[in-house]
Amino acid sequence: MITVSEIADALGARTGAARAASWDPVGVQLGDPGASVEAVAVCHEVTEEVISALDEDKPDLLITYHPLLFSPTNRLLAGRSAEARAFSLISMGVSLLVTHTDFDAAPAGAADALAQFLGLLEIEAFGGGADDEAPAIGRVGEFDAPLGALDAILSDAFGHNGLRIHGDRDRHLRRVAAIPGSGSHLIPEAAEVADALVTGDVSHHRAVLAADLGLAIADPGHIATERPGIEALVEMVGELTDARVIDLSHIDPQTWS
Repeated sequence: MITVSEIADALGARTGAARAASWDPVGVQLGDPGASVEAVAVCHEVTEEVISALDEDKPDLLITYHPLLFSPTNRLLAGRSAEARAFSLISMGVSLLVTHTDFDAAPAGAADALAQFLGLLEIEAFGGGADDEAPAIGRVGEFDAPLGALDAILSDAFGHNGLRIHGDRDRHLRRVAAIPGSGSHLIPEAAEVADALVTGDVSHHRAVLAADLGLAIADPGHIATERPGIEALVEMVGELTDARVIDLSHIDPQTWS
């Protein structure tokens, strides 16, 4: 029987867990690393709806992309909060494993999934740190269509609600960059390798910076840019274990309507 720690080790070897951002609590966050696993669930984020789903079909291990606990805590009490959801998982006997920034940069991870979803060709990595230890969380590839076509791809997939486009829709794009989640801090790097950037959480001032650098922006939202990656995570987990996989990727943690 496979254990929590064996699944964590297998997934971490695939994603390069040791190279996750220093602030990112990647790895086993709750539970018993030595516990056996017959069923493993995979979710985008540990929400109240996810907790309810676990009540109906309880796994031994839950793998989440967004960490549940980012900050140290000294209380785990019932109620409605991240700490309360941690309490619920512990009460149910469900261990929790996090893969986040490591999965963003991993081969076949969130960044690759977003680039492939956009139909980019000849995909390359960009956006790593100054040294080889910082993984490249961005991808860039050939697109060869106007910004309006990129708008249509995103609108068809995610709807118009929340989608923001910055730039001339008739402008022809030769190369497009993609960063899942919040990637606007890499606008200067994206402007060096692409004509447009797809990412979430772009602020007004960073959009102005992009315009000054000649970079178009397509922002369908933080969660939307990660959805292709969550589907890829479910597939990856299925490849790494013979345990039954419960796919909770349909439970969307979108906070905006």
